[in-house]
Amino acid sequence: MGSNDALVFSTMAKYFSPTTESDWVEATCPSAWASFLDGVRQLLQDDAGLGQATTPAHHMHARKPLQTFLANDEVNALFTPPTFAEKQAFAAKHLIGGLPVSAVPVESLYVQWTSKPNATTFAQKEGLYISDAALYMQALLDRMGFEVPEEFASYPDHLSIELELLSALIDEGLVEEARMFLIERFAWLTTYRLQLVGLGKEALFALALVDAILGIRAQQADRA
Repeated sequence: MGSNDALVFSTMAKYFSPTTESDWVEATCPSAWASFLDGVRQLLQDDAGLGQATTPAHHMHARKPLQTFLANDEVNALFTPPTFAEKQAFAAKHLIGGLPVSAVPVESLYVQWTSKPNATTFAQKEGLYISDAALYMQALLDRMGFEVPEEFASYPDHLSIELELLSALIDEGLVEEARMFLIERFAWLTTYRLQLVGLGKEALFALALVDAILGIRAQQADRA
């Protein structure tokens, strides 16, 4: 479609999911990362609309720096993506469950288990896997013919899965569906980001990605 919006979201997904070293090195090489950052700038300013190709007229308008939308330390983190070893170390310490410093990026953990009152004793609880959000995502993935990787079988509402699905919708030209998915599915990140804030400086890169997603979501919501 002439847009790198899909690439932006799939690159973000790679950080929150297991990848090979070669995949991460390829995603963060200077040319690829420059394209990613340019895509983030464009999406934050909504120059052409989600998933739409930019035109020469759009390029005539100077884009605002990322500091307009993100904190300075977050921008600095985005300009220096972690090495594969750093990515692996952060994931082992924070992106898996069961540890006191866990910040597992799974939607179910940050929303009520179900919105149906009196459905179960867990109806008003938070912090539990396989909530309504997970069931919704599993049903949506099934309808679209996507298989959840084995490592995510217990949480189809993992952030990396949601980002990859968003990327796929854009790639398929389902622009309005992608926009609505972005608006409706990613509200939980406002709570998740607080978990990252609590981890301090070592979570700055993850926090920058999450705040970029929230900023892009806000732009798309303004178009509704």
